[in-house]
Amino acid sequence: MVFDALNLKTPVPAIQGAFGNRVSSFITQVRPDQVVNLLGHDPRSKHWGRLPTEEIRDIYAFLQRKTSKDRRESVAGYIEERLGPDSIAIGAFPAISIAFQQPTEFRSYGGNIPGAVGELLVDVSHSNVRILIDGLGRLTGALDLFDEGRDDLIKSFYMPVTIYTPAVGTPPLSWKEMGQLFHDFNFKVQPVSKQHAIALDTSDLYIALANRLGHAAVFVDNGGVAERAASLGGKSTELVVQTVLVRTIRGACEGRRFQESNLATTDKPNLTRESFAVILSSLDEYFGGIAARMKDRFADRQSLHLSSPGWQALGVIHHDVVFRLKLDPVERGKVLDAIAAIDWSRFNPEWLTLGIGHPEVDKVSGKVVTDGSGNQKVALTGAGRTNTQKIIDYVREKAELKERLANAASDTELV
Repeated sequence: MVFDALNLKTPVPAIQGAFGNRVSSFITQVRPDQVVNLLGHDPRSKHWGRLPTEEIRDIYAFLQRKTSKDRRESVAGYIEERLGPDSIAIGAFPAISIAFQQPTEFRSYGGNIPGAVGELLVDVSHSNVRILIDGLGRLTGALDLFDEGRDDLIKSFYMPVTIYTPAVGTPPLSWKEMGQLFHDFNFKVQPVSKQHAIALDTSDLYIALANRLGHAAVFVDNGGVAERAASLGGKSTELVVQTVLVRTIRGACEGRRFQESNLATTDKPNLTRESFAVILSSLDEYFGGIAARMKDRFADRQSLHLSSPGWQALGVIHHDVVFRLKLDPVERGKVLDAIAAIDWSRFNPEWLTLGIGHPEVDKVSGKVVTDGSGNQKVALTGAGRTNTQKIIDYVREKAELKERLANAASDTELV
């Protein structure tokens, strides 16, 4: 009597490709909780001590970096906020990558493109070494959620998976060759500019809020928001660049310190998913109110309120009014009146008194530029951070907020 050998090969639907004569590739989709079955082990760094063979342990120790707690929590938070109900924006993951050490049989379904679509017959025994070479952080965050009982989230999406194997008829991949692929995927990348990254990112709540606010009438009717630009050029028609608006929003929500750095964090943020709509409405009313009071002066691109320090200063004043002082609508209106009454033109002599710039000199005549009253035109100089703070102090004084903020700070200390 003849017994067939135990079949340990599992068919995995895939699309076949190739990279030269040495590497075959196969693209498929797998639920996060099923990736462990495809690999034959749990690749999370906390489980490396329990990997099935010493060879696999050594390869992971050589190739991979342990996933930090912050990285795990960041991915888990992304899944909850972007793939769960009531998400603030759409979400998806790039493909994770798995390297198979041995060549793997592929059976084509046939059809119009012979050999392209079919089944990869995966040997799931421990003797067939498979290693996760890219996407450990993504998979770790997903599997941690699965461990926490969030099956509803984990079973609601699939992870794209690219499998790399040695081409049939070629030697097995060595751990050094796997390491080369890991290096290529993780280090041979060109970072994008900050303004490009902000333009593409909708997962950050402050960026998301800036994007939504940019669609408000006060922005759309006055030129809109310039994305992917570092600054507005002389021929620009937009009202503000996106990077400046994001900083404005950060200050409007959390205050000056949070505004100064995109890496700043706070334990108790005012902007949350729950408060998003309320703060959006508040900012729309705030900037819309200033625009309505200033009328044609609001869209004058030469005015300092539309400079980077000016925008950021207005953002911080919103934080003063809404979060620090918690003013009622009537008192807020008085602050908007005071802001609109300021001479924001560059010919306001108080700007030079404040020391935020120097008199502008005409490049042709070499003379200081003045208006009909002899007031000198200011050209911003010095550190933008310093100028922003000087404008904040100036607006606070004009709007009679300085003493009120000092009293509010004293009351907080007493509490």
